[in-house]
Amino acid sequence: MVGNDGARPRGPRTSTPGRLLLWIALPILGVLACGLLLTTSIGGLRDNIGVVGTQAEPQVVAASRLSFDLASMDGQAADILLVGDAAGLSETRSGAYQRFESDQADADKQLELVGSGIEQVPNGPATYLAIETGLSQYTQYVSFAMYIADQAHGQKSGQPPSAALQAYDHASALLNTDGTGAQAQAEQLFIGEQEAESRPSDDGSATIWHLQLGCALLIAFIVVTLVLVQRRLSRVFRRMVNPLLALTTITTLIFGVLLFSALGAAKSSYDALNLNGPTSVVTLWNTRATTADMNASESRWLLDAGNPSAQPTSTPAAEQQKFTSDDQSVMSTQPSGNVATEFSTYTADDTHLRSLINGGSTSLDAQISEAVAYKTATSDAAYATYDADLAQVIGVEQQAFAVSTAHGENGLVSWLWLPWLWMAATIALILLGSAPRLREYR
Repeated sequence: MVGNDGARPRGPRTSTPGRLLLWIALPILGVLACGLLLTTSIGGLRDNIGVVGTQAEPQVVAASRLSFDLASMDGQAADILLVGDAAGLSETRSGAYQRFESDQADADKQLELVGSGIEQVPNGPATYLAIETGLSQYTQYVSFAMYIADQAHGQKSGQPPSAALQAYDHASALLNTDGTGAQAQAEQLFIGEQEAESRPSDDGSATIWHLQLGCALLIAFIVVTLVLVQRRLSRVFRRMVNPLLALTTITTLIFGVLLFSALGAAKSSYDALNLNGPTSVVTLWNTRATTADMNASESRWLLDAGNPSAQPTSTPAAEQQKFTSDDQSVMSTQPSGNVATEFSTYTADDTHLRSLINGGSTSLDAQISEAVAYKTATSDAAYATYDADLAQVIGVEQQAFAVSTAHGENGLVSWLWLPWLWMAATIALILLGSAPRLREYR
């Protein structure tokens, strides 16, 4: 007789109701995990859209608009000195001065707007103070240069009084010196604002990706366990379909489809709110600021070329190089269509303008006079057409941005409460569908 001394002892076996309870608990745990993941994330996603639309984007746009205003101001100041007392030009001192004042007022407005969130920008307060100080000093010296030029009589176009030119040259250096000028500080502030304010958008996009992955796995887990529960019940109780559990499976699949549709729409909204996109309002404003700087550089080049003995801080060669560098930068971010064509027309006019001062047989005074007339008529008209159309494109993109912000926020409103409803309904259906089978074991 074989003894049982070598038999392996067996642990206690789980009862059939115990195993059934485990199978029922698994989809319930999956529902709780998915629902809680959504309820703790959707609110943050919606809030981030509001932050990008109402705080981040206006801050970054203000920084790029500030760069535009500074460049445009300097261009208008140079034009005031270029025009002089010459008659018959398309530009007048009063017209340039009005635009200068308008740019100055907008620069103060944008600087104030940027200052409201400056603490979030790395080294923001110090950069802000440098811009504010530089702008104040710049306007003082420019005002002095304008006063001297206004007091002079019989001034030839392109050749202002030397004292006015010296005052403007000092002002322009305060604004345009690489690294330390107010314009360079404004560009650093723009980069800092762009980096700081892009975080909500980046965080939102990352959250959507994690939600899509997490919820896909959890919903798949819920559906699979529900199917396995139904199969197990059908084997034990010889019933092919449990209506309530079948309904739970179908509603979970429908919930998953709706969820991924909503997350896809939210992802599209975040993509539309990308502050660094090639057609974003921020990028277009930065492009507009760069072309304004090109136009100002063109005017400074004319002043330098017409006054070779003044020994300005900048030189015609330096201004030419700056114009070329800005041209290459704009070409990489230029919107297509009419705006691109108009920009090509403007740069072609600039090439012709520079060819007018060629050291030929005519005197420098005559060459400068012809160049200023061309600048204030043809070249400025081409730039104004381009700038106006680019401003219209910016306006269209700004409206689209506002629509995307509202659409993104509104699209997630129902998902602030829908996961709770789904959790309650799904758990209730699972329990109601399983309870009759559990009672049969009693």
